[in-house]
Amino acid sequence: MAKAEVIERLNPAKSLPIITYNVPFPETCVKHIKETLNCSRPFIIVSGSLSRNTDALQRLQSALGEGNVAGVRAGMQPHTLYSEVLEISKEIKKSGADSVITLGGGSLIDGAKAMVFMIANDVFTFDEMDPLFKESMVHRSAPEGQPPSHNLKASTIPIISVTTTLSAGEYNYAGGATNDVTKHKQLFVDPIRSGPSVIVLDPELTLTTPERVWLSTGLRAVDHCVETICSSNHKPEGTVYSLHGIKLLIPALLQTKKDPKDPEARLKAQLGGAQSMKAHLLEGANLDIGGSHGIGHQLGPIGVPHAETTCVCLPAVQKYNAKVNSEQQSKVLAALWGEPDAAEVLRKHSLVEGKADLGDALDAIIRELGFPRSLKAYGIGRDKLDQIAQSSVGDICCKWNAIPLEKPEQVLEILEMCLEDAKEEKA
Repeated sequence: MAKAEVIERLNPAKSLPIITYNVPFPETCVKHIKETLNCSRPFIIVSGSLSRNTDALQRLQSALGEGNVAGVRAGMQPHTLYSEVLEISKEIKKSGADSVITLGGGSLIDGAKAMVFMIANDVFTFDEMDPLFKESMVHRSAPEGQPPSHNLKASTIPIISVTTTLSAGEYNYAGGATNDVTKHKQLFVDPIRSGPSVIVLDPELTLTTPERVWLSTGLRAVDHCVETICSSNHKPEGTVYSLHGIKLLIPALLQTKKDPKDPEARLKAQLGGAQSMKAHLLEGANLDIGGSHGIGHQLGPIGVPHAETTCVCLPAVQKYNAKVNSEQQSKVLAALWGEPDAAEVLRKHSLVEGKADLGDALDAIIRELGFPRSLKAYGIGRDKLDQIAQSSVGDICCKWNAIPLEKPEQVLEILEMCLEDAKEEKA
């Protein structure tokens, strides 16, 4: 018997965005393109691996119908490069598409957000991109609903995201793209804070996602939860959502490590990813994340896979911040010890409840999932630390850290904790 579609609002006070699951993604996209978005000619952006190794694109095109697809772009490089964003935005504009469907992971999703924002503002040259994105961040902190005090135009082309990873960019109205020349990852946000309108979850499709990508992006979603809970401007309702996310994500990731084909665990991980961003979608939330994201943004362009920056940075950032947010960190620790599967892992790694700190607990979970814990493991040596630190202090997430990271020396203190791993050396 076919399952009934489940639709949930991300923000109870708003009709969009929604998440939908239990129905195969091609049928779901057709329904919501027509009924929810009142559109008819989507442009499809599909990951290179899905287009090469599966029939996902063909299934989606067949469901939409011949002649109803404005265009297709297969493949984007990691970290959402300005050059590719610019190229595809021109293709979308030329195609006359009235909507965009992304089929794949976070780079595509951030790319689509950037593309529709650029199209709305008639930005079609490389040199115009930095000013547009930077101006959008200047006004991010304006109260929701307040008329914009700038000339930026809101995106008008809606996005449906069929997601195959867990880093949860599809739930975030902000995005990030990497300048090919400077290698700096620049954040941006639409003036009306709009991201994808419909997020489609299909656990079966995620079976094509490489295990390392699946697990690391799940840890990235855990990072969203931890830094939201431990934020200097944390809010009770947001903490509840984020703790729920951790309680879904950690057991689900551990289970999919054991049994990659477990559909229930994969859906729980996807729902945990949604929870990781719910706090940021509340009215007037303006929640800040922190140093793990800010430093991580700069590690990506020099060789650390996007989501794996969490594996290197998150424990060290929590140790650095503990002197100012230990009470919030203790809530995350309690959640981990309260989940039997997570507690088993913590004990396996010789941790003792009440003695181990949050950095130690996160370290154990990351190791159990099989990820390196040092910059050295990614070929990054001490000679790169000054460059990383200098770039990091220009990232707004570092300024939002529980202890604002405003000087390179502060970032260097964290990077020193990340440089080498005594346990890796012994192994």
